[in-house]
Amino acid sequence: MVERLQTPLKGVTFVDLDGTLISGNSMHIFMKRLPKILIKRRAPGAAISALWQIWLRSLRLINHSKMKWHLTDIARRHLEESDWEDLAEIIAQEINPDVKDLVESRRKIGCLSYIATAAIEEYSLPLCRLLGYEGAVATKFTDNQGDYEEMSGNVKRNGIEKLLEEENLRLESFITDHPDDLPTAKAYPNLTVVVNPTQKTADQFREVGVTRYLICE
Repeated sequence: MVERLQTPLKGVTFVDLDGTLISGNSMHIFMKRLPKILIKRRAPGAAISALWQIWLRSLRLINHSKMKWHLTDIARRHLEESDWEDLAEIIAQEINPDVKDLVESRRKIGCLSYIATAAIEEYSLPLCRLLGYEGAVATKFTDNQGDYEEMSGNVKRNGIEKLLEEENLRLESFITDHPDDLPTAKAYPNLTVVVNPTQKTADQFREVGVTRYLICE
């Protein structure tokens, strides 16, 4: 009887976006640019609606997730593909070169690269294309706000593991800066790299077995 040969699993690196792959916060860039883009698209009413949501959030009258859903809803109805690509190019200006080099070092030995982020798919996917990455595990928009779920915490871990299973991949590295990613780090402590941790963050990750750090200048 001849045993069936199995295709070896392809290695993959997942890298968080905000504070990890980029030094800044992509949502802040999105919030700042969106009203201007809407004016450019001759949608002043939508621009006012976006500013209203941002104002409500600034007063803490709505939470971050609710604001994100509304802004994404507005943007999806008015922005064109080129606008999302322009946003990706602006976000790419914040790339942390040390983190990018770490991802590239994994690519050189054959690993695929994915962004794993709570940021929205609408600009995360164009950013992946810009960087030559295979894709993103990012927050998906839902028409029903009650079904909206940010790709963070356990949701991100489940999203990563779902992709690993569906695409027959093997996790090689998980790179992050934020304690929100502790569920993924706990599942893969020996494969997690923490970027520029504070002492508190380092202690939190150490509690789940993570001891690898990337300190960037």
